[in-house]
Amino acid sequence: MSNAQYIPSELIVHILKYLSHPSDLSSCAMTCKSWSLHAVELLWYKPNFVRSTAWLSFCTVLEKPEFMLFPYTSFIRRINLSLLSTHVEDAHLTSLNDCARLERVTLTGCSNLTDTGIIGFLGDKKIRKCLVSMDLGDVTNVTDISIKRIAEVCPNLQGLNLSMCKEGSARFEGITDEGIVMLSKSCTGLRRIKLNNCVKVSDLSVISLAKHCHALLEIDLMNCNITNTSLLEVFNYSRELREFRLNNCTEITDIGFTDSALAKRIPSPQSTSLSNSPPSSYYYDQLRILDLTSISLITDHAVRQIIGAAPKIRNLVLNKCQNITDDSVLAICQLGRYLHYLHLGHCLRLTDYSIVELARHCTRIRYLDLACCGQLTDRSVMELATLPKLKRIGLVKCQNITDQAIYALTSHTRIANSLERVHLSYCQRLTIPSIMQLVNFCEKLTHLSLTSVPAFLRPDFQRFRRSPPKEFTAQQRSVFCVFSGRGVRELRAYFNQLSAMNEEALQHQQQHQQQQHTLHNINTATTTMTTAVTVATSTTEIGTDDDDDTNNEVFGDTNELDTL
Repeated sequence: MSNAQYIPSELIVHILKYLSHPSDLSSCAMTCKSWSLHAVELLWYKPNFVRSTAWLSFCTVLEKPEFMLFPYTSFIRRINLSLLSTHVEDAHLTSLNDCARLERVTLTGCSNLTDTGIIGFLGDKKIRKCLVSMDLGDVTNVTDISIKRIAEVCPNLQGLNLSMCKEGSARFEGITDEGIVMLSKSCTGLRRIKLNNCVKVSDLSVISLAKHCHALLEIDLMNCNITNTSLLEVFNYSRELREFRLNNCTEITDIGFTDSALAKRIPSPQSTSLSNSPPSSYYYDQLRILDLTSISLITDHAVRQIIGAAPKIRNLVLNKCQNITDDSVLAICQLGRYLHYLHLGHCLRLTDYSIVELARHCTRIRYLDLACCGQLTDRSVMELATLPKLKRIGLVKCQNITDQAIYALTSHTRIANSLERVHLSYCQRLTIPSIMQLVNFCEKLTHLSLTSVPAFLRPDFQRFRRSPPKEFTAQQRSVFCVFSGRGVRELRAYFNQLSAMNEEALQHQQQHQQQQHTLHNINTATTTMTTAVTVATSTTEIGTDDDDDTNNEVFGDTNELDTL
């Protein structure tokens, strides 16, 4: 009899957790009964579905409990069907109804699902106390009916993803304020909610979420129909907020920030009239990610207020906020070492002055996008090149950028070990030598965009580029020039080949020039000697009696040589 069966259960579980591959767990399941039970439980804890056939077999097993050797439905805690997408149907999802201990369900991209399948999975009367997270991203047939059912049976829900990236011009209108308000009142422990492109969601939903779900850590309201009113309520109630995305909420202005609770300071617990401690602390000290893309009405005043209230922001996106100036960037400099990601694309009023200061104060920046900041010059890039952890830099349509900026990026050893993505499209003043040096210097480079850079529209370079998107026009395809992954490696090898050929040609040219120079010297010497002899002979022949003494004095040696 094997001694393995006498190992305590908790030790068996601890041992099996070190096995990540399903085949290893399957082998352990064949050892003995106790090992089999624990190994099977781990195998079914988070089933891995790569092929649709595996998913169909899984559903078949669950639908026939009388043939089960183990209580499989009680083992399943997490289900991720995002890799199967369109292969998941309503009838299949209903088979998960008996999985009472299910904690997380990911259905991203399962576009064939409807309210019928989701309600069938959730059931009519069962209260799913264990379910804490549901991801319905891009399940475009879902409506308020499903959201209401989630609100009814999932009281402990903490995360809900309803992001919709519906293709084409049609907007997603299935989810409205009615469903979100009911959800906020029932699932008060909600911590993360994403409502991207839910255009029917308005201030009413956001206000209800802020008032009832005080533990919110993440709110994503991209393209939602909200105004300053939502911001005032969120900043007033959601004190634990860490991630806040407001992309394309174009009705928001400075008032949403300057008249909100962000302008308040919290009295410090250590603060007394006799102490030397700071009199107040920052209101939003925990905020790490803020996305304000395309909120074009905000100005420097709002940015200063945000930085003043949230001094530890890690990711800040101000893309297409065209009213901000150098004053905003100078305020951002106060984030110092906390700032890692900054997007300032299309901020047309920025100059070298603020970017230089940014590079000097925020030395841990990893991602920086300055696309279409047309006033920037090589001076900015030279200063940014000193950032030791820079991984990505975007300089698209910064047309003042020249080779000097690229050479600056290759002048610091640390950047060679960090820089991975460089975007230089439409920087038309760049030439081959500088890009060659960049590609060879930055060994970790995996992405390089040079669209519409004339020097790289040559056929010998174009063969290494990535295929242009299908929706591009003929003109866009002709100037498209983006190198990724393998393309970058092949481009580097081709550059080195050209360099070797150029060196060989240069050596050959130098040798040829040296031979020509030697031959020229020989010819010159021969010509000189011949001329001297000819002149000497001519002078002797044309001499007269009156100057014989002079001729003999001058050319005496020559006459002696001729005689000899």
